[in-house]
Amino acid sequence: MALQMGIVGLPNIGKSTLLNALSHAHADASNYPFCTIDRNIGTATIEDPRLQRLAALLRPEETIPATIRFVDIAGLVRGASRGEGLGNQFLGHVREVDALVHVVRCFDSGTVVHVEGKVDPAADFEIVETELLLADLETVERHRKKIQQAGKADPKGAAAELLVVDRLAEHLGEGTALRRIDLDEEAREKARELCLLTLKPVVVVANCAEDDPNGGAACVSGLRRALKEEPVLPLAVSLEEELSRLDPAERDLFLEDLGLPARGLDRLLEVSGRLLGLIPFYTSAHGKLQAWLIPEGTKAPAAAGRIHTDMERGFIRVEVIRPEDLEEHPTRAALQEHGRIRTEGKEYRIREGDVCQFLFQP
Repeated sequence: MALQMGIVGLPNIGKSTLLNALSHAHADASNYPFCTIDRNIGTATIEDPRLQRLAALLRPEETIPATIRFVDIAGLVRGASRGEGLGNQFLGHVREVDALVHVVRCFDSGTVVHVEGKVDPAADFEIVETELLLADLETVERHRKKIQQAGKADPKGAAAELLVVDRLAEHLGEGTALRRIDLDEEAREKARELCLLTLKPVVVVANCAEDDPNGGAACVSGLRRALKEEPVLPLAVSLEEELSRLDPAERDLFLEDLGLPARGLDRLLEVSGRLLGLIPFYTSAHGKLQAWLIPEGTKAPAAAGRIHTDMERGFIRVEVIRPEDLEEHPTRAALQEHGRIRTEGKEYRIREGDVCQFLFQP
């Protein structure tokens, strides 16, 4: 399954525009609250210089970069945890993603409606964060009742589980997102099992005015001070959408004129990859060179499963070539002659940059 980032925030603050800029998804981005009801989905391509170097060496018929899937989730409002504004449906979409891009508005405009009536990025962030906390607290309390009911048959086991659940409830009740806490493995596993929303990693996108793409406005620095621990990425979302429509040469000239070293979207994709702890690996077979993203520390069978579930189930072994060895010995015969093709088993953890060929039983 593709890794997914959910784009969240209040209604009408640039989520659909950001999705369009990332993936050309053509989501409706009209100027009124709840323009998005059903979620929109788009796929963003990861720029990868190493992939291009490998393509120059291997000369495949086709080169396919890695991607991250982005899901534009309709705006959350006050009361979403109680079902306001189709809150239950939208919170369900949040549960399905691996991490969140939380968009907040950091520009004034007389024409773009703000659902709260004024621009206050820190307050906007807290509205959505509070609804996620309340939804988690409700989930934990419902689970606690189930444990108590089932505990009649196993009081000792129920007591141990209740201790873990009560620790989670205490943190949530104090208004602390679980991602900010150094949970022990038992509590973290229980939070994952319950699909708790505040455990998901978050990057905050400060949606800036087009003439302030680096986030120099006071409201961005105020947002950073208020959030402290959360990564805040200034991004002129409407400008990024305009840039996404240009061919690369025109885009680079435009960026140069603006005095920007790169697109903000590339920074967002880089931060998203770090947030999820992702590393790239590569496969080369049947004339196709392809990049894949996996969490760091993934074992070989699970990495094979990113390509196809049958490959994970029938995994036998993996042949691994390091990209630096391939640059030194660019043919398979030369690699074999110098002992640079390793054979690894089920316990091997894929390293960043590995060029892999998986052997499996169909």
